[in-house]
Formats: sequence, structure tokens, C-alpha cells
Amino acid sequence: MGKLLALLAVLCLSQVIGAERIVNCYWGTWANYRSGNGKFDVSNIDAGLCTHLSYSFFGINDNGEIQSLDTWLDYDLGFINQAISLKNQNSNLKVLAVVGGWNEGSTKYSSMSGDWYKRQNFINSALNLLRNHGFDGLDLDWEYPNQRGGNWNDRANFVTLLREIKEAFAPYGYELGIAVGAGESLASASYEIANIAQQVDFINVMTYDFAMASDGQTGFNAPQWAVENAINFWLSQGAPANKLVLGVGTYGRSFQLSDSSQNWPGAPCRGEGSAGSYTGSTGYLGYNEICQNNWHTVFDYDNAAPYAYSGDQWVSFDNVLSVQYKMDFALSKGLAGAMIWSLETDDYRGQCGETYPLLKTINRKLRW
Repeated sequence: MGKLLALLAVLCLSQVIGAERIVNCYWGTWANYRSGNGKFDVSNIDAGLCTHLSYSFFGINDNGEIQSLDTWLDYDLGFINQAISLKNQNSNLKVLAVVGGWNEGSTKYSSMSGDWYKRQNFINSALNLLRNHGFDGLDLDWEYPNQRGGNWNDRANFVTLLREIKEAFAPYGYELGIAVGAGESLASASYEIANIAQQVDFINVMTYDFAMASDGQTGFNAPQWAVENAINFWLSQGAPANKLVLGVGTYGRSFQLSDSSQNWPGAPCRGEGSAGSYTGSTGYLGYNEICQNNWHTVFDYDNAAPYAYSGDQWVSFDNVLSVQYKMDFALSKGLAGAMIWSLETDDYRGQCGETYPLLKTINRKLRW
């Protein structure tokens, strides 16, 4: 009997160890419009590096129905069908439709979640989208309940919405994920954490954007202590570790220094850093831009994160070493896995060395 129990224990342990962790790859499809080596389309995706591919973004209309935000790209160019076809390269790949994102805001989602008829419109349109195109599930990225035009009832309505989606998806086996704000102040304002966790398969925690130029000083985009604090808060509020997916930004937040001789973390800044040649947005640089800059780079071990500067330009970001620290933490907590925002700002062309260095670092830690 003792031998039998020991054998069962070994088998159970092997199943836990053998369970594949999630590596969720968000894809901002608009990178198709970038120029030169910043242009990104389905041909640049290595499907073997992801367990999930999150096709971003769809929006909703005022009636709550899901709609394309770029019909020419989604349908005329066939990006949706091309994304689904990646399952021919990796038969285990799950392709998810992502609804929401920062630019969508909160107002329409607040209205939809609080209205039974609009919720049904949302759910029915979601089922049609997934069935008609072959998606494997939905990722709802409402940024954020009870904020940016929402109201306090959003917190309870979000739970109701997720429960109704879960029930509608069950007969089809569709997966349901959400992307959520990470830090305690944002998360506690927006979510009934224990309740939403019961309704979803996984929770993508956006553990980045902890510092911005609007703070008036330089700071780290995703310092290790802030990432750990955020995950520990979610755990403390009843989110199971095996549903939490730790977010990694494949980009940096950039700053224009007030005085180029003051180039340390916490130094005063006068605004956002200059736009990159690929991403074209101030205050934001892709890792594929940062690694080619040849700026003076410092790894700050207190924050387990690097920063770089040149003249009055300063950027904080993640590199291979900082991602390793994050993955070690994810493993120590037994998290479901990791996600990246996003594929098109990793060094996917390998211009600074190997292709997809950050995503491959995640895989080496979690899957290989």
C-alpha cells in the first residue's frame, strides 16, 4: 500500500511538472503599417514560440457588438485567416481574439456590461466571431472597469459579463482570458479579483508601465519589486496562481532628461523621449529599437532592470537578464506562465543577435 501511494504521488508530481505553461504572445496587427525593418506581419511570427497567439485588437459598437477596427487589414488582407493558419505550423497553438485595449477606453464597455441586452449582443457576436474564423477563444482587455469613463457598478457588472460569457462558451470549449491592470491601486479600484478569477481560464497581468514621463522623473518600466508586489497582491486577493500569467513588455518607456548630466533613475525629466524609427511614438521604444541604439546601458540590480541613456534621452526596458529574473519569480510562485506585449517589438529579425531574444528567454525558462 505504501509503495502504491508513493507511486501515485510521483505520478501526480510528474503531471504537475509536465503541465505546459502558457506563453501568450500578443500581436499588435497595426505593425503591418510600420516602415522598413519595423514592418511586421504573419510571416514574422514563429508559431513554435507561443502556446497562445492573441490577435489584437477588436472593438465594440454602441450596441455592444464586437466589430473590426481595421476591416482592410483583418479581412481584405486576410490577417485573421493567416493568424488561424499558424496552427498548421504548431498544432497545439491557440489563437485568441482580443477585444478592447487602451485606445478603446472604458465608456462603451461600462455601458455594455451593465445592460443585459448589450451583454447578449456582445456574447452572440463573440460566438459568431470565433466560430466563423476558427479562433480558439476570447481575451477581454477592458481598460479599465470603474475608470476612464466607467463607474463603480462596473466591478460587479464585469463579473456578471464574464460569468455569462463562460456559460455561453462552455458547449464549444472556447477559452476565456482577460488582461488586467497590475498594481494594487488600479486593480483594487477596477476588479472584484476573487470573483472574476472564478469565471476565466487565465488572467494576463500587465506588469509593466510602472513609470511614465508624466511622473516628472525617470523610472523603471517594470522593476522586479513592482512586478512581485503586483502579483503578490493578486494572489492575496484570491486569484489562483495557476490562472495568473505574468506580463513582460518587449518595449521601454523613454524620457527626455531635464539635464543630460543627470542621467540616473529618479532624475528629473521634461517629457517623453523621442520617437523611435519603427514605432514612431514619443515615450515608447521597442526592444528592437533599443538594442540597436548603442546608448550607454546600466543594469540596476536593485531593480533587476536595465536602463540606457544618450544625451538627453533615457529609456528603461527589459533585456534577457531582467526577463530571466521575472521568469524565476513566476516559477517560484507556480504561475500559469507569461505573456509578452508584444511580438512586433521584440528583436524578431535578430538585428542584435538571435531572433526573438526576449521571447526565447521566456521559453527557455518555462517550456524548454
